[in-house]
Amino acid sequence: THGAEIAAVIVEPLPANYGLLVQRPEFIHTVFERAHANGSLVIFDEVISGFRVAFGGMAERLGLHPDLVTYGKILGGGLAVGAYAGRADLMDLVAPAGKVYQAGTLSANPLAMACGLATLEKLKRAQVHDVLETRTFKFITALSAILHPKGFDVSHFGSIFWIHPAGHEVFRSLTHLPKTMGDSYRGLFHAFLKHGIYLAPSGYEVGFMSLAHSEAVLDEALARMAEAVREMA
Repeated sequence: THGAEIAAVIVEPLPANYGLLVQRPEFIHTVFERAHANGSLVIFDEVISGFRVAFGGMAERLGLHPDLVTYGKILGGGLAVGAYAGRADLMDLVAPAGKVYQAGTLSANPLAMACGLATLEKLKRAQVHDVLETRTFKFITALSAILHPKGFDVSHFGSIFWIHPAGHEVFRSLTHLPKTMGDSYRGLFHAFLKHGIYLAPSGYEVGFMSLAHSEAVLDEALARMAEAVREMA
């Protein structure tokens, strides 16, 4: 409502759960600045992008310092875990230091924490992000050439990629997505599955590159994808 105070603005700086909707950095910076100018906290939802696009997530890529950030299961190497972090004065409001009580069944689960620590140590040690970005770009360039005759294209950010209808350089809003996207993607999904390539079942979901996707694995996948596309009606 007009004139009401907004306690916090929650932003997904890299929307990736309804297609890959890469936002202009200027837009995120403007939201960030206006929120702070009006006394609102800025919370980044980095459940998908956190640790995946950079060790510091999109906050690092954008050069911003949100007041709070949420992270997802990549933090635990794939195990069931989530986390939030932020300014010390805000974190100190949470028990036992503060009056805000927060707990969960899996909070500080020893197995997830051990896997998470091992994952973060490997990220720091192996320069994973440079390797994955290079590998992803090479893969989606080849895949785009395969899919373009069928009316599809592939976009990416870091190691995240998304197959979508051709004709748009960048999708930034849900309103830009064609309503027929689900139907057109369905045929592609089943054609790939027939050849041993298991994509996300929904055309609105993204794909993720990992170190398990070696050059040999990706070359084999591309060969199978090309064969699947050749057989499509």
